[in-house]
Parts: sequence; structure tokens; C-alpha cells
Amino acid sequence: MIKISKLNKSYDHRGIAGIHDFNLEIKKGTIFSMLGPNGSGKTTLLNLISGQIRPDSGEVKVSGQIQFFETKSPTQEMNVQKFLMESVKDSSIPQEKRLQLARDFADIFEFTYQLRQTIGQLSQGQLQKVLMSAELINSSEILFLDEPFVHLDPMTRKTILEDLFQYLRQKEMTVIWITHDIHEALKYSDQIGVIQHGKLEQTGTPLSLLERPKNLYVAQFFGQQNFIKVSRDVDTWATPWGPWNFLLSDQEGYLVVPQDAWTLATDSTFQGTLIQLSPRLFGVELLIDVENKQFTLWLPLHFHNQLKVGQKLGIKADLSRCLLIPL
Repeated sequence: MIKISKLNKSYDHRGIAGIHDFNLEIKKGTIFSMLGPNGSGKTTLLNLISGQIRPDSGEVKVSGQIQFFETKSPTQEMNVQKFLMESVKDSSIPQEKRLQLARDFADIFEFTYQLRQTIGQLSQGQLQKVLMSAELINSSEILFLDEPFVHLDPMTRKTILEDLFQYLRQKEMTVIWITHDIHEALKYSDQIGVIQHGKLEQTGTPLSLLERPKNLYVAQFFGQQNFIKVSRDVDTWATPWGPWNFLLSDQEGYLVVPQDAWTLATDSTFQGTLIQLSPRLFGVELLIDVENKQFTLWLPLHFHNQLKVGQKLGIKADLSRCLLIPL
């Protein structure tokens, strides 16, 4: 288990992110991913937890041995089996046990036939499995992953991550994983933390962060694209498109409308003229003119074939699917 209480670390010089009033608890066996832009403090946090740097204030409690996942660079001529055996750090482990460990990991990650080959004879995928095994062969309770596979092509990376996280779950290891890939974090994590400027913005399960972002930053980070600023006006809500009738709360803020909550309808939330229609990777971007004011909306990609630039259209939002984020 890892427990962080009121942790602070500041730097006088620029370029290194600090940590500010950080509170976090990670239970044993949890795969916890940390998301945030470059310079947000993710690596600083790992160094604080591991004790490599000292905090200005606060407390870190760690139950278990920590291991940083850092792949080695063996020579091209080295034998794979010998490389794995020499990767065992505990000098008290005899050669017979080292050999068995090498064979066990070759069996787990399916490169038994490559044990007698040299490093230079391996494919990229086989090499990554060998390098990964060389790290995992030294057992620990807690593993830190700091973008270890960022240099790999997408297909190799996908295979390696699937093998790695399947193994980590079987061993019930506690993992803190720094990544910039939101989709991978959503797929493999039990819990996710979003950090900005050294501050923990929100933690939760992947589904909870997608459905209930705490603030605008988290909503934008997870790809929500329809943000409508609203404020309470007697019995209606004032929006850029005029008054809307819905009941969410008594606060002002941003209404988050998921892409698939929009429908084309005559009894629409608003009507306008489509000025621009642009397909994107995860949806279609619409530029709409409503009473001489232009607004951008994101809809599911299938809407692209139903719309034409210049047409009048009415769009309705399913408000039961929307979320109001207070200002």
C-alpha cells in the first residue's frame, strides 16, 4: 500500500515541477496510472515516493519493496538465456535457480525457442519481451512504470502492454504507471489520477472520470468537447443560444454534453445554419451559425453523411446525459 498525506515539494529553479498539497492512497494490487502534461510533476511524485528526493513537508508511507522499470541494453552478441540469468540481482540465488527463472519467464511470455539465440537475432517484439522479463525477474511488491515503451510501434506496444499487465494482475503487484496515452490508461488501469501543476485534480476509476469529471480541466483531458457556458436565470438557464429549460442545479458553470447525446430534431434545443463540417478521428466537428453567432459542436462520426454545409438544422440535447461543472 502507498499512502501520501499533504505532500509538498518546491524548486527554486525553473523547469522542474513541484508537488503541492498532494494526498493519495493506493491499495495493494492496484494498477494506478498518472496522467498529466509534461512538467506537471508526475516524475517528481515517483521520486518522492521512492525516497530519491526529500519532500519539504508531508508524509509518504510505503508497504513493500519498490522497483523502477528500467530496461537494460545488452550487447547484440549476448545469449538470451545468459542475459536473463545475469539480470537476477540477488547474488545469493544459485545458477540452477537463475536458469529456472529464465525458463519460467520465457514460458510466460512465449519466447522459449529464443533462449539459445543471441539478442541480435530477435525480432523487435521478441526483444521487448526479453527486456521486460529481465526487469520482472527481480520480484518486488511495487513497480514504477515511467513511459517505458513510448518508443515502440503501436502494434508491438499493444502486445507488450497486454502481456505485462496480465502478468502484473496475476502477481497482484501494485503499479504506478506514468503515461501520456489516455486510451491505454483507460484500458489497463484500476484507478487513474489526473495531475496539473503539481496538484492532483481528481482520482477515480476510469469510468468515474469519464462520466463525472470534477472540473473543466479533467473533462477536457478525457476528450469531452462540447462545453456550453450556462447560468441560472429565474426558471430557465441562460445559454449562448438563448434560454434553455432544464433542471440540474442552482449553480452556474459549463454544461458538458457528450457527443452521442445530440440528435437531429424539429423540437430542437436550438436551430442554426451549418457553416462547416469537418470529420475528425473520433467524431465530426460542426461550425454552426445561430442568429449571427458561430458555435462549434462535436457529434458522432455517423452524422457526417446526414448533414450538408448550408442546410438549416435543429439539434436537441438529451439533458439527462449531461453534466454541469460549476465555475
